[in-house]
Amino acid sequence: MAFSKQFIPASFFRIEFVIACLAIPLIGWGIYQKGIEYQRRQLLAPPVTVDGIFIGGKKKSDVLTLLQAQSTAHIPENISLSFQKTVISSSSAQLGIHHSYGQVIDEVFSHTESIPPHMESTLTLNDQAFADLITEMNKKAGFAAQQPKMFLKKSGDVQSLTFIQGKNGQTVDIEKTKTALLQSIQLNPVKQASISAVIATVSAQLSQDDVHSFLNEAKKFVGKKLILTENDVKKELNDQAITSFLQFPDRFSDELITKQISSWKKEIDQPVQEPQFTYDANSMKVKTFLPPEDGVVVNQGELKKSILAQLPVLADSQESSLSLALPLQRTHPKKSLASTNTLGINERIGFGDSQYFHSIPGRVHNVSLTASRINNTLVKPGEEFSFVKTLGEVSAATGFKQAYVIKDGRTELGDGGGVCQVSSTLFRALLNGGLPITRRIAHSYRVSYYELNSKPGVDATVYAGNIDLRFINDTGHYLLIRTEADSKNLYMKAELYGTSDGRTAQIVDHKVWDITPAPPPLYQDDPSLPYGQIKQIDFAAAGAKASFRNIVKDKNGNVIREEEYVSDYKPWRAVFLRGI
Repeated sequence: MAFSKQFIPASFFRIEFVIACLAIPLIGWGIYQKGIEYQRRQLLAPPVTVDGIFIGGKKKSDVLTLLQAQSTAHIPENISLSFQKTVISSSSAQLGIHHSYGQVIDEVFSHTESIPPHMESTLTLNDQAFADLITEMNKKAGFAAQQPKMFLKKSGDVQSLTFIQGKNGQTVDIEKTKTALLQSIQLNPVKQASISAVIATVSAQLSQDDVHSFLNEAKKFVGKKLILTENDVKKELNDQAITSFLQFPDRFSDELITKQISSWKKEIDQPVQEPQFTYDANSMKVKTFLPPEDGVVVNQGELKKSILAQLPVLADSQESSLSLALPLQRTHPKKSLASTNTLGINERIGFGDSQYFHSIPGRVHNVSLTASRINNTLVKPGEEFSFVKTLGEVSAATGFKQAYVIKDGRTELGDGGGVCQVSSTLFRALLNGGLPITRRIAHSYRVSYYELNSKPGVDATVYAGNIDLRFINDTGHYLLIRTEADSKNLYMKAELYGTSDGRTAQIVDHKVWDITPAPPPLYQDDPSLPYGQIKQIDFAAAGAKASFRNIVKDKNGNVIREEEYVSDYKPWRAVFLRGI
């Protein structure tokens, strides 16, 4: 049976009212107490010490001021790091050593039951300043690891592969030394802090299994090369260069490849060159000639990426060489060469180049002098050019130095050694330009200089009289010969400038046969040398026959001329001078 309001006694309401009146002040007092406790926790520190300094009952802002005022008393003025006999000193101020109080103060004012009565702040320092100090110590006491290296002493010869085992290095471990220093100061706050640096060994030596793997990797590149080209810009990485890049276990050294690319960049990068051409209309002597040249910049990042991607392909390839494009960024000249003249010197129509590494100084001088004598020669339409006539007298009186020449079946010092480097390079430009060559004589034996970037048989010797290089300008316009020798990089090029009639030329069907070994070496007594001293003046060369055909086509692809060039090289012995 439900109760209704009329059955509830009035006394019940009086009791309910009294209880409510008593509860209200009790609840209010509880809220008030909680507010006081909250406020106290926010403003006053409990009775604890931080770094031995009592901070109980102080406000948060006052605690930070108090600790900061006394912090330097717990930090040594000077710091010394030692490694063996090397000692490096610095001040704590220079290293930025200081107490960091933020975390410990926040923990103190959290007023949790787990707060210990004695607390420590965090000690820290300036990482860069400390790293600089460690770098100085490493310069004096540490030494870098010597990484294992692979050398190929002779290109193409797998037996000449040489492995050099690496050596371990040692260096100061920055993080561990930093931790040891800060702990030492924290535990023993004295005016002078001195600790021993923590040393780390840098491992570089390989196990026998690793060495075996390293050698097998190197063998994959012997006799191979990577060819990088873009128009007439050409660079090569032969097997000797590639094996020097090998690094275990990363396979290829990023640092060494970057260094090689940086070296190329210095050679290749150039600003844009606007054409210049002035000449004497009466004598037809050229005063100035600068062909238009693109501004070129090597894209180092793309080139490195391309090389790293192609080297593994080369290792697994059956081919002896692989080609890839040089990533070059070009800026074109604003003016054309045709706008500088009315002779028809409008564009480049022929190009040839050569290398002459290992040439003696006299030969390098003569190559440069010969190139300067032939350079900027104008050839009239229909005229026959003669190299010997254009060059003039070759002697000490005309500025040539002594270098090795072939004379009477022997290699000996004579004026003008190196002249044929220029004639051979020009011969290649004439072949490339499709000009009719009326006189060319091959050398009597194979010269190593002419095979550095070419197959045997693409050379031309000159001496005097009929031993000459000649051609006819059949282009219908003037032709300008430009020869340039780089005595630093021992590289030269020959260029032909004129008006193109659309002809193209191609070397085909190159052959080498009847290879015969070199005779035994010849020793010649030389009283100018000290007794017993041996000096090599000529190098052995195998004999051979070589031939190729140069096919010239007109703009419509019709063959207008086909010439065969044959060379018969005698075997050549090494020659040594012997002091008597």
